[in-house]
Order: sequence, then structure tokens, then C-alpha cells
Amino acid sequence: MSDSQRVAVSGASGFIGRALCASLLERGHQVLALGRDKSALQRGFASLPAGLSSHDYSELAALNPTAVINLAGENIAARRWRPAQKQRLLDSRLNTTRRLCEAAEHWPALHSFISASAIGYYGDGGDSPLNESAAAGSGFAAELCQRWEDSVQCQARRVIARLAVVLDRERDAGALAKMRLPFSLGLGARFGSGQQWQAYIHRRDAVRALIFLLETPALSGTFNLSCPEPLRNRQFSEQLAAKLHRPLLLSIPETAAALLFGEMRELFYQSQRVVPTALLNAAFQFDFASVDSALDDALQAVQQTP
Repeated sequence: MSDSQRVAVSGASGFIGRALCASLLERGHQVLALGRDKSALQRGFASLPAGLSSHDYSELAALNPTAVINLAGENIAARRWRPAQKQRLLDSRLNTTRRLCEAAEHWPALHSFISASAIGYYGDGGDSPLNESAAAGSGFAAELCQRWEDSVQCQARRVIARLAVVLDRERDAGALAKMRLPFSLGLGARFGSGQQWQAYIHRRDAVRALIFLLETPALSGTFNLSCPEPLRNRQFSEQLAAKLHRPLLLSIPETAAALLFGEMRELFYQSQRVVPTALLNAAFQFDFASVDSALDDALQAVQQTP
């Protein structure tokens, strides 16, 4: 679909949202950037480029977009999963999604509702490849994703995008920003034995996949947004250390992680051999089909950033 669309993007000021809005504008779409604080959104998009307008959720009724891309949700790894934090994580996803779905009932132009989720849906899958037909797992992350996906109730075309860990160049945002400093200091570590499978995706491919799903109206259902080649935590840690020219000497036992992270340690020790079968079957082509190529690009770009 090449015609210009009016796309409401929730979570527009986030790590993926900012890049998505920029790409949508480049492709000629109009962007309705959504957030809880309109003034913060305007600061995040400093010059408010042509084709982008900012809105808070009190303005939903007047928007009437042709599509929604829902990325809203507090960072799951921002802090320990104490009961109050778990509730914040749930509320930040479910409340926004429900408000969007309620507003969608009064948007006659709406044809597509694309909502993010995460590969945490699958829980611990061991060595089994996990495509979109794999069953939901157990644990808080899996429950969070299941409830988030179930909250997408609207009449428009429904697409669920289960995101893997997203890698890109920014120094102060995204997973790689948190990992880069300790690995650069030679303090990088694998988690436990490092045999657990992990899945990643370059932010550029995540954004391209979301736009591909938006512009391909024949597609609906669930899509894993992850590199076609998942790898074990040990392999990822070794690659990252080597690309930063540092040794990998450390391992974090799960007992130590329990003290450091509490229940949140499941994010690091669960095995998720996720494969993007639905995207590949739809003939989507990755720019970064392996984590190795994604790291090469992201780390080179970071090092060149002043």
C-alpha cells in the first residue's frame, strides 16, 4: 500500500517510536504522535517536522486515523518487579490499549490496529524453535504479554508484533546502551552457563517490519519481530566483547542474579529460540538477518557518534 495514511503512534517518543515516526514521515504518511504529556512530546520532536502533530490521550476522539501503531508501555527492565512496579507495567500497556480500542469504535476511517507485544510471551522455551504458533509460557513477562495482546479488541485489521530485544546505536537508550559500558570496561558477562537462547532485532529492521505490516493489508495475526538467526547468550556475549576488543571473563550465576534483580532475572535466564516465521513467509527481507551484522552496524555507529 503506497497511499499516504494517517497513522496514530502511541509511545511515539520512545526508542522505537521516534525512529518509526521518522520513517513514516519519510514514506509520505501523516503521523499523529500520541503520549500522556503533549508538551513532552513536542520537546521530543523539537522542530515538529511537517506531517507530524502531537496529541495527548484526551484528544483521541477527534483524531480519526486510518491506522494505529501501539507501542505504549513502560520499560519492563527499568526496575525490580515489586508488586507496585508490576502493576505499573500492566497499567501502562493495558490502559492505553483499551483507551485506543474504545476510541477506535468511533473512528470510521480506521482499517488497521497494529499493537506491540514481546517475545516474553513464550516464557522459557528451552531449545525448541518458537514461531508464532508456539504456546504462551509462564512467568510474569509471559502473563504481561498475554494480557496485553488480549486487550486489543477492535473491529479493524488486528496485527500483534512480538518484539525481540532491539539493538541500535543510541548511547542513552535501548538495550545496547546498557550493555556497552560494562563490556567496554572488560566487565561484560554471560548469564549462568550462557546456553539459553536469546533473540534480537536491529531497530531499523523492527521499524521496517512495522511499516511492512502497516502497508500490507492482506496480513493479519501475530508476527515475531526478531532476527532469523537467534543465538545463545554465550555467543552473544562473546561477539559483543570481541567487537569491543575486550575479553569475556565473567559469568553471573542465577543465585547472584536473584539478589541483583529479583524476579526480573527471568528476562536473562529464560531460553527463547524465537524465529520470525510469519514475516519470512510474507517475503519480508531483513537488512540485518543475524545478530552479528546487527552488532556490527550498531557498534560502528555508536563509536562514530560524537
